[in-house]
Amino acid sequence: MIKITDLDISFVKNYLRVDFEEDDLFIDMLITASQGFIQTYLNQKFTDFEEVPDELTIPALNLIAHWYENREITTDRGAHEILYSFSGILDMHRLWQGGAILI
Repeated sequence: MIKITDLDISFVKNYLRVDFEEDDLFIDMLITASQGFIQTYLNQKFTDFEEVPDELTIPALNLIAHWYENREITTDRGAHEILYSFSGILDMHRLWQGGAILI
């Protein structure tokens, strides 16, 4: 499995099933944004891990796909499915201190 820190334009375009170059800059921006978003959510940088967990790639790809397909703020069912992937996967690695969520 590819690590979240190794996501590249080729892998993500294949995941999104995009076979043209017009959106490459946008997709590259989404990769960077998803990595930053997840680090903020986890309250730690990827460099803080001894080994970055493989499963962090899944929510990153879900975020990228959601942002790519919905280029505006959404409140539909898809947004709730994204939230589930965060609570189900990312919370296992989230840095919690004193029972409070750090943002």
